[in-house]
Amino acid sequence: MAIVPDQSILDALRGYPVESSKQPTPRLVKIYISSTKHEFKEERKVLLEVIGPELQSIYDDRQIEIEFVDMHFGTGLLHTSIDLDPYVVYDHLNEIKTCQRASRSIYFISLIGNSLGEFCLPIEIQSDVYNELINLLTSDETELIKNCYRSDSSNGSIYFLLTNFRNLKSDEWIARSGKLRSILESKFEILYRTTQNESVWNALQIYRERVIEKEIKIALDTSTEKMLVVFRNWKNKQISNDVERLRNNLIEKLSNDNHFSLTVEHAGNGCDNVDPEGNEAHEEYLAAFKRSLIEKLRVSIDKDLKYDPDGGKGKRKTVQEIFYEHSVHLAFLNEHLMSKSFISSAVPEKMENHIKLNYRNGARHAPYFIYGPHGSGKSSLMSRLYTECLNWFTSPNVKVHRLIRFSKATPRSAYNLELLRVICQQISIILNIPEGYLPKDASFDPLYINNWFQNLLKRTEDMNNEVLFIFLDDLHKINPLDCDIVAALSWLPISLPWNVFLVCSTTSMDSLKLSPIQRERFKNGEFLYDLTSPQCDLKIIREVENETFSEFLNRYFDDLEERYGTKGIAKFSTYLNCTEYGLTETEFLELLMPTHDLDATLEPHCGEFNFSSFCSIRNDMRPLIREKLMSGKLLIEWRHDLCAEITKKRYISDQESLRLAHAEIVNLFFPQETSDESDEINTDNSDKSPNTKPKHCDETSTISTQQPIPGSDITYSIRHVEESWHHLIKSDDNKKLKEIAVCNFDFLLAAVQTVSISYLRCLIEHVRCYILDRDIELVYYTIRKASDVLTRDPMQLGAQLISWLRTVSTYEGENSLLGITVQSAIAWCDGLSGVPLLVPLTGWLPVPLPSQIRCMTVPGGAISQFEVSPCKQYLILAKKTGDPQLWHIMSNTLVGTFKGHSGAITCMMVPKNTHDLVTGSEDTSVIIWDIKTQVLKTRLWLHIAAVLCVTSAMNNSLIVSGSDDSSIIISSYLTGKSVMKIDHHRGPVVYVAISSTSEVLVSGSHDATICLWSLETYELLNLMQFNAPVLNFRLSPDSVFLLAHCEDNGLYLRTLATGTELHQLKGHKSKVLAFSIAADSQRAIVGCDDTKAYIFDMCSGKIIRTMPPNPGTVSAVFIMDKDDYLITAGGNKITFYSFRNEDSIVNYYPKKKEKRKHRKQLVSANRLNLNSNNHPICCFDISRDSTMAAVAIQRSIQIWTVQNNPELSKTFEGHTATITCISFAPNCELLVTASDDRTAIVWGLQFGILQTTFKAHNAAITCLTVLMDSIRIITSDREGFSHVWLADSGTILQTVQGPHKYLAVTNNMKFAMSTNGDNSLRIWSLTREDEKYHVSHTDEITCFVITADSLHVITGSRDMSLKVWQSTGGKLAQVLVGHSDAVLAVAVSAFNKSHVISGSKDCNLILWDLHTGEEIHTLAGHLGPVTCVKVSADGTTAVSGSDDKTIIVWETARGLALTSLQLHVQFTRFDISLECSRILVHLTDNPSFPIICLHNSPAQYIKLPTYSAPARDVEDLRPAAAKRPARRLLKKELSLDTYSWQKKYAHLTSTTMMAQVDERLKRRFSVSTSMEEISKIAEMKNIGSQQNIGNPEQAALAQSQHFDQLEALWNKRSPPRRRINQSLSRQSSLAEDRINSSDEDEFLEERSGTCFNYFSETTTQTNSNARACNKDTCFEKSRHQNGTSSCLSLESNQPDLLKEVLARSKASIKVSQTENDLKRLDSSSFDVTKSESFNCLRSSNCRRTRKLKFPSDSINLTKTNDDDASATYVIHKSKKRRNPLARSCISQ
Repeated sequence: MAIVPDQSILDALRGYPVESSKQPTPRLVKIYISSTKHEFKEERKVLLEVIGPELQSIYDDRQIEIEFVDMHFGTGLLHTSIDLDPYVVYDHLNEIKTCQRASRSIYFISLIGNSLGEFCLPIEIQSDVYNELINLLTSDETELIKNCYRSDSSNGSIYFLLTNFRNLKSDEWIARSGKLRSILESKFEILYRTTQNESVWNALQIYRERVIEKEIKIALDTSTEKMLVVFRNWKNKQISNDVERLRNNLIEKLSNDNHFSLTVEHAGNGCDNVDPEGNEAHEEYLAAFKRSLIEKLRVSIDKDLKYDPDGGKGKRKTVQEIFYEHSVHLAFLNEHLMSKSFISSAVPEKMENHIKLNYRNGARHAPYFIYGPHGSGKSSLMSRLYTECLNWFTSPNVKVHRLIRFSKATPRSAYNLELLRVICQQISIILNIPEGYLPKDASFDPLYINNWFQNLLKRTEDMNNEVLFIFLDDLHKINPLDCDIVAALSWLPISLPWNVFLVCSTTSMDSLKLSPIQRERFKNGEFLYDLTSPQCDLKIIREVENETFSEFLNRYFDDLEERYGTKGIAKFSTYLNCTEYGLTETEFLELLMPTHDLDATLEPHCGEFNFSSFCSIRNDMRPLIREKLMSGKLLIEWRHDLCAEITKKRYISDQESLRLAHAEIVNLFFPQETSDESDEINTDNSDKSPNTKPKHCDETSTISTQQPIPGSDITYSIRHVEESWHHLIKSDDNKKLKEIAVCNFDFLLAAVQTVSISYLRCLIEHVRCYILDRDIELVYYTIRKASDVLTRDPMQLGAQLISWLRTVSTYEGENSLLGITVQSAIAWCDGLSGVPLLVPLTGWLPVPLPSQIRCMTVPGGAISQFEVSPCKQYLILAKKTGDPQLWHIMSNTLVGTFKGHSGAITCMMVPKNTHDLVTGSEDTSVIIWDIKTQVLKTRLWLHIAAVLCVTSAMNNSLIVSGSDDSSIIISSYLTGKSVMKIDHHRGPVVYVAISSTSEVLVSGSHDATICLWSLETYELLNLMQFNAPVLNFRLSPDSVFLLAHCEDNGLYLRTLATGTELHQLKGHKSKVLAFSIAADSQRAIVGCDDTKAYIFDMCSGKIIRTMPPNPGTVSAVFIMDKDDYLITAGGNKITFYSFRNEDSIVNYYPKKKEKRKHRKQLVSANRLNLNSNNHPICCFDISRDSTMAAVAIQRSIQIWTVQNNPELSKTFEGHTATITCISFAPNCELLVTASDDRTAIVWGLQFGILQTTFKAHNAAITCLTVLMDSIRIITSDREGFSHVWLADSGTILQTVQGPHKYLAVTNNMKFAMSTNGDNSLRIWSLTREDEKYHVSHTDEITCFVITADSLHVITGSRDMSLKVWQSTGGKLAQVLVGHSDAVLAVAVSAFNKSHVISGSKDCNLILWDLHTGEEIHTLAGHLGPVTCVKVSADGTTAVSGSDDKTIIVWETARGLALTSLQLHVQFTRFDISLECSRILVHLTDNPSFPIICLHNSPAQYIKLPTYSAPARDVEDLRPAAAKRPARRLLKKELSLDTYSWQKKYAHLTSTTMMAQVDERLKRRFSVSTSMEEISKIAEMKNIGSQQNIGNPEQAALAQSQHFDQLEALWNKRSPPRRRINQSLSRQSSLAEDRINSSDEDEFLEERSGTCFNYFSETTTQTNSNARACNKDTCFEKSRHQNGTSSCLSLESNQPDLLKEVLARSKASIKVSQTENDLKRLDSSSFDVTKSESFNCLRSSNCRRTRKLKFPSDSINLTKTNDDDASATYVIHKSKKRRNPLARSCISQ
């Protein structure tokens, strides 16, 4: 909802005439210093040099400008400016009023001592005073007076001082004025005492006043509240009566806060001034003077700023910005109205009638256009129309809204994008749109703003009785940019609504850049008004009749030159011409007033101004200049454009002087550079203006680490943003432009914060009109791609620059320009305090450059060849006929022509490190040109036939040319004389080149040879023979390869040193016309006759990319330095492509081979490209303590530390298929991964080893979770089986079949929840088998979350609701209804148990009260469906992600968005750390892994409670059996584990015997029975058993037998109602198991219950048959719910099965319940295929588990699976060819 502005501001924006609206005031404190010159010299020095700068530093950040005006400065040692020119006293007094109007605080400081100064000459004398004065004078005195004073013919009552003294020398006038002053002072004193005439006496009283008295009098009459008077008292010295009288008067009229006194000892030297040198008292006085004044001024300034602390940048920032912009144009309007230059015209009446007609008929119409030349009165007429349109609608019900803009008057009206943006926002304020003045989805993109403007016009159309007028003056001044759609003014509506009227003015309709449709529609004469036509009848007031405005201006400048000198006026006018929007008075004074010598005399005739002379010239030029208030600054600029044109002709002789003036203004804004550096810049750099001659400079994008970063100590203000960069462009300092402006983060940030992102975009686009530079292009496209998000959240600027440019800075290095930009952005984000901010720690976005950067179209035929100027901003083009031309690249304008050849140009080149161009022609000559002036420097006539090729050698001391006459001539570069001629070739020499590593000349000829020559001895070094004539060749930049093009159209790659042919570049099918080799020496670009250019990989010789077709054949190609751009010429079209190899990460070629590894490491660290093949990330997880992140890419896992800078710590490899899910254990010691290979692996993080591999699944695992005890793990597969198993051993504790896609477990580890995304959720118990629940929605369940207290589970569904279910029982506890679309995400906090937050497809989030079901807050901010949401551990902060590719951080207490980040790519999910300081994002199908830091996170770190698992037995972790419905016979239950046995039945085995039992065989188990029944048996049996104990083995056997008896008793008394195969496992106490070291692993597998399945080839072939086996032909797998692995179970009632199998293997096994029988089985040699233990046999009666070894040639076991989740084992003979399943088997 928009904030309603003040009514007065709203009325002003609507164009209503409001007198009471508060107009903007300058943010300026301008203080006039009034004092005598000699008495307060040191005090004035302290004010100017100490107090002023100190106050400025204090208020710099608040954009307050401090200015002290000292009229005595720069006037010399002896005289004042009034002594030299008495007329300037008027300027001084007027300046006091100006200070009062402009200053926001104290405007006048008066320093009063013991004197009031000397008498000053009166400028005018009344006639009666003059007559009485003459009577007192002698004849000489009378003659002097009459020569100096004359009466005005129009007013004879006043005698004026003649101004002819200005023609005298200063010394002559000083002498004359001294005499005159002495006469007048004495005679006036006599008359004052003697006259009886009251009028004379009053006049004399004024004439006797000293200058300081006049100044104080003006100040008192103006305002006493903001005056400050300082009285200085000398100790032991009296003051004069006049001073005493003045003091008393001031004390009486001023408050105590406005004056103070300081006392100081007199120096005693006869002078009434302070001398601080060697006088401590005077030093203390000056220190007190400084302290007192600073305190007084600060109190006054702070009091004024109290009502406007932030300069209109508070809650109503948008309204204030638009109001200030509107006020500037209203000031222009009032200026035109006050000039009263408009007399009459027929235009208003005609337009009024036409508008009324359209309004009454409700007809749509076109805009109105008024056009005429300069000075024709367009602006005056527009101002009159703006005023009169209110009277055109007399009905009281009709409201007329008016809006006016003067194009290019402000930065916001200089560009289409900004102009339209501000107009749209003002219309939104006028119409008071409820949605706000900036739409929710606003984007300062040209297309969006165009549509926004059209929608606002449609909205206006629906408002009855409201009329909107829009006036746009000088529409032709708007800067056209490349970002403008179709045409610069394409946004102008062709048809306007019936109540909207658009009136525009321009010089001519042809000057407007309209689309063809607009030009056709705007031809209607009813809407066009030509001011030069008689029908318009325009009459305006002119200064002189029959004098044009241009003639008037020239005459006016002649008069100014006569008074101030040509040099002074030229300098003043030149700076005004240079400025874009005006300069402040302070800036002008810094340019015009040298400050190196305070006692020097600054004279305008010498081009130097002081305060007094500047004040005078500014007042004299009032008709030509204006002061406008813009952005809180009072700016001085030309009032008319014609003034700039005339002064440019009069005072600017060449472009160099203009460039130097711009450079001086640059040094004004950026004064940190020294004068030497500036001079170097001025001399070496070139002008990039399209209309000027080029000058060249060496450019680099890196900054040396030894030098300070330019711009690092600059406090950027709005003046830098609006004005300074224009001068950087025009001063031709591209390096400085990039470093301290366009590519400087502080500058970019200031532009976004002080103006808008649309202005910044226009700014960089404007720079691009002059400069082609890769760094600028990167910044521009970054801003362009981020403009949408920066429109809504400018604070994201730093994050967006980091995101887009991190990759570039990684490749180019931290010391590169963009590397420094990124580092500055990071530093700013780190230093931002108190404001939450999302900052990327890793990069994931590609280089933002498009493939095609720019396209030029050159008229006049196809281009045959071209070269690039040394400054890289110009192209030298040659066509088949005609002279070479110089074109500016970015503006596509012709700069000059190289005229001198009489034939067609055949070759040309630009020597390195020069500003020259060398061309060869069919006229047999070679010419060296100066590119800057296009002047011929040297012509060489050396060949007798056409010159075909040319190059420079030996540091540009030689020129080498090849000709059609088969000769190579080497000549001097300076003199042009021939040095050597080589006649080796027998055909035309088509190309010559110099190797970069050594001075070796390479030449190619039609004689099918390429020769290598020594330039020192001119000997032939090597000769390469080809099979066809050589047409052209190129050397690689590193001089390793040579690529030759022959007449057979083949491209042959050879080594330069030996000439060995490597291979041929193949793939092109048409004729090759041009080719070149990239700077990386690994790519070649080939232009062909088929209008296409091909990029070859020179290593493989294959085409890696084909460029888009051109209008004609590709005749020339060029690759810029560092592979910045590829330039192709096809027909008359020249295209620029981005050509850096690192722009494509996949195909990146390092610049140096030795740095390949290092650069890859940088890329991996900064972009987290976690796989060399760039495979997308599969899944990730963050540890419970938020210190680590695990990222899975295909089959590998990488562990990253995320607390500080992300670093790779470990890498795991173990899976054979793609990883599907990953999870940390809550204790952060284990990591569990699952894969499509049907296995889950437990990794130990401390040592980085594989601990356990779980292989019980028969299908790909889809999800997993680790329980809070970090002991148990749940995995689910695609077949719907979920296993609960132990992390350390893989022992299965529980198996459940059900949903498998999404899985979660309560923190108390009692319940697990799973769903497949349908409309139901299954809750199953981890403690009891029979506890299962189903909860459901009416539509698909999209998300669910379990509360931290494990009491509830919240589900979200597509039915737009959330339901809260009880975990225990599955009962519905609450329904949360409030979303208008499907719920997609839900989250809860770890500690806040009452709040839940949900995200929906309706783009909103809702914070709910879990207990009451009420909505606490609705969080609106996303533009797309909210797909994921997370909450910090303390519940204070929420993070949401959406399909709009943004992440938003919310404060849950107030429901406010704190910060956001646009990722620009889709993401699947994200996770956050506990305190929300790290956000990890999983991008969709992307190999990068963004890690984002939330600076200043409001969430607090809360350590989650750790779960300490008790030392429980495996059996204790299994779910309890289902409750038996039968009545229990037992009253008390006891778990008879090892501890209970030792307490109750220690008499069966002694302590010594128990200690000898192997610890590895101690199995813990439970038997539930009655102590009473067990005790009866124990009492009867134990005595006899104890007597028979003879050794530890017998003792263990006795223990085992006793447990058998107990179990048998339980089975007899209470028949078990158990699950299938739920049998009790008995602990074996036998020490005689004798497990040797080789069987250790097998034993551990048996103990853990895990069965590793190994198959031979034969078992694999029969596996499918085994699955089809019925119950009569296979063993049934015993699937125990207690988690033990599937073992082959041989029950006591089924002994024939094993016997039959063993009989086949010629072995016999006796199944017995005794240990002795089982011992005899050791002699049998049973083994599994591949000689590995596979299974074990178990007897249900004896409960003994023993390993059975099967011979490898006899038995194979194959595991089979059925759909009902039951598993079987098939035993068959491996070496039998017949079907092993033919024999019938007995099922278990």
